[in-house]
Amino acid sequence: MIRMLLLVALLALSSLEALAQSGERTLGIGLLRDRQLKQALVMSTRSASKVIADGVFMGELKSTDGLRIEIAGKEIAARSLAMAFTAKRIEVVPYGDGGFKLKPEGGKNPREYPGRLEATLANGQLLLLNSVHIEAYVAGVVSAEAGKDHHHEYYKLQAVSSRTYALTNQRKHLADGFDLCDGVHCQVYHGRNRNDSIAAAVDATRSLVIVDSEIKLIHATFHSNCGGETMNAEDLWSKHEPYLRAVRDTFCLSAPHAAWERRLSRSEWLGYLNRRFGFVATDSAQLSAALNFDPQCRGLYMQGIWPLIHLKHVREDLKLRSTFFTVSAEADHVLLRGRGFGHAVGLCQEGAMAMARSGRSYTDILHHYFANVHLVDLGTLDFFRDEGDSLRINGGAGPKPH
Repeated sequence: MIRMLLLVALLALSSLEALAQSGERTLGIGLLRDRQLKQALVMSTRSASKVIADGVFMGELKSTDGLRIEIAGKEIAARSLAMAFTAKRIEVVPYGDGGFKLKPEGGKNPREYPGRLEATLANGQLLLLNSVHIEAYVAGVVSAEAGKDHHHEYYKLQAVSSRTYALTNQRKHLADGFDLCDGVHCQVYHGRNRNDSIAAAVDATRSLVIVDSEIKLIHATFHSNCGGETMNAEDLWSKHEPYLRAVRDTFCLSAPHAAWERRLSRSEWLGYLNRRFGFVATDSAQLSAALNFDPQCRGLYMQGIWPLIHLKHVREDLKLRSTFFTVSAEADHVLLRGRGFGHAVGLCQEGAMAMARSGRSYTDILHHYFANVHLVDLGTLDFFRDEGDSLRINGGAGPKPH
């Protein structure tokens, strides 16, 4: 009885605890890692920022000024209207809830970021790190990944998924000196969100994350369009995850990325199969299998062909949108007709968008794509982890699932 009363009390306070803990959680995001950065321009937004060099306060960067930073040997040279110095580590720390704008060399328009900026050198390049509260980061990710003019329930779904993904993968770039990058390798992040609908959705789901029955954060993977059918995790990544199960999805079939085509010459197609996989059409059956491939559902390999031809490798090599495609011969050409866009594991974004427009709640959509998962507050997550293996959500002793 005492144990149950404790759990009830904890759940009643979970929202307040989550607000406090979530606000304290920060992530280090490596910015513009797809570029060879040698110099950049940093500007304050809303108010001034403190500039700190190797731990020493150098002055304030006003909103009307800019700090140009560039590589100078083994240090970074910095110059503004009010200051000039060199250092190994430079921090731009905004006052209050301000942020900074960043314009890399050759960039057309600056991007605005919440939080603070740290600049160091790594392998002869500028390493720019954005220290940002997780909720501001999530809003920026949803803005970049989802875009504008979507249903409120879809934005909430994307917020929960992005928050969970960030915390599950926050050590992904530990060896590089930051938590996550801002590109597709992690989650696309272009800085501060300016969409009121996205801000409201992030606030409505504040601190909520997705866990499995073991109270472990899930890998909340997503892709553009599954083509009508998602995949099991082990079919792509060789690791079984009980919540990443293949499901049917009719909602995405009329979406923009539901179908695609690619035409290759017959010699180009057969030549590729030979060079990449050692395929030789030794008889008419083998040749027919290579020129007329028509799977009725998602698979891993082309049927009727030896040696095995892994569809994942075909997609990567030929830069196809998906592994879900047919092959049909047309005179001296072959036509590849494909379905979907992306790896097809987990959440189908265009399917989820259509489900939201049809009136489904974000929790219903979540449970459609992820099997046997639950939503919990970050404020309760660490508590239940400390309880050890004796607690299981499905056993009735864990936090109340959403």
